[in-house]
Amino acid sequence: MISNKKIKKLSILSTKKGRKEERKFLIEGYRIIRSGLQNNINIDNIYISNRFKASEDFKNLDGLISENIDVVVLDEKIINKICQTVNPAGIVATCLLPDDCQITKLLTDNWIYLDKISDPGNIGTLLRTAAWFGINNIALSSKCADAFNPKVVRGAMGAHFSLNIIGDMDLFEFKKNQYCIIGADQKGSPMYDFIYNKKWVLVIGNEGHGISENSKKYIQHFLSIPSSGSGDSLNAAVAGSILIHHLINYK
Repeated sequence: MISNKKIKKLSILSTKKGRKEERKFLIEGYRIIRSGLQNNINIDNIYISNRFKASEDFKNLDGLISENIDVVVLDEKIINKICQTVNPAGIVATCLLPDDCQITKLLTDNWIYLDKISDPGNIGTLLRTAAWFGINNIALSSKCADAFNPKVVRGAMGAHFSLNIIGDMDLFEFKKNQYCIIGADQKGSPMYDFIYNKKWVLVIGNEGHGISENSKKYIQHFLSIPSSGSGDSLNAAVAGSILIHHLINYK
């Protein structure tokens, strides 16, 4: 039996303040939890409904769940209270937030910098894209949506498990470490004309306002994605994903 106090502690993990206090975040759904177990991330508890316990998916997790992870069966109503999705899958887990990275050790590789992006779905998509193309380092400016927001975690589909994510970081860190600082901008030069030969950081700005003035002063190259059809602009996550693909494949 789980106490009301424990349920409350699990429920507050949907908030940034709660995650900071508990030093934990939630992951929901079979696929993400399976990915977390396969990547040996710090899962401390898994909560399942009776319906999920009887499923084939739960059988498939057998052998991946180590002895130090507690599996707790909860009433479906309690699972629904903890989860943020409209129709929870019946499985949710708590993970320990990663320890703060030593930034200096990571300033030799390419980075993605998210500048005041407010939509958790966009951040999740960009994390997923970065992981797909082998960009392992993500920096977020202040006033970005929290990278461990449940909507971000769901959208990233396990990308968190292979990324170094640094919050509240200033672009000055990249300038002083001699990065090529690139900004995604609709009015920038066509990306196909850009030639570079050193480590870079790609800055992707806010959905409605673009890159902030504070960040613009550090950017050396503004790049745009040429259109061959119609439409006013691209979604921040789509534009960022296209530019990441271009920078990785067309050096």
